[in-house]
Amino acid sequence: MAHQSFSKTVLETALLLANQGNGQVNTEKLSIELGLKNSREHKQLTNTLRDLHKAGRLQRIALGIYGPPLQKPLPNKREVMWRILRMRRRVNVEDLMEMAGVSKGYAKEWLRILVNRDVVRKEQQPGLPGTWHLINDLVDMPEDDTKAAKLRALRLKKKEAVSLIDTTLKSLQTASEALNKARSTITRMEEL
Repeated sequence: MAHQSFSKTVLETALLLANQGNGQVNTEKLSIELGLKNSREHKQLTNTLRDLHKAGRLQRIALGIYGPPLQKPLPNKREVMWRILRMRRRVNVEDLMEMAGVSKGYAKEWLRILVNRDVVRKEQQPGLPGTWHLINDLVDMPEDDTKAAKLRALRLKKKEAVSLIDTTLKSLQTASEALNKARSTITRMEEL
């Protein structure tokens, strides 16, 4: 089973708590419900809530208070493509471009993910555009976690690089202090 993103968890929890209460939830209650333990995690929560508000997925009622959006947001482009594929059972890139309003590259990338997950099979005859056939009809659309994995790896490399820089700076600072001590000792020796 794919790992659910933090953003999706926050959205689902916020909507659940808002529906259980008076149509709104504050960040403190949400933080407690999500089990956030420190200020860094709480900051991630507030940033995620801001992004969900900007995307129209949550309504910001007041400072730190959120609720369901006033209007239902437009469906995700991948969800639209998934519905089209499930309904038609066979699609081509041009179908997805026209019906879902996506670019050619986006449709191709999404279909490539589905091929790799054995959800669709590509068939192509010489001189004709490729056609993708649904071979494994899953109820839920497969999640694309490759980009998330790449971003996690990138963040890990960034942390390692920053740590290496910090270690190098400390070493340089220690060396600089030792050189300054040696310089002052030599200067004092010359004065004698």
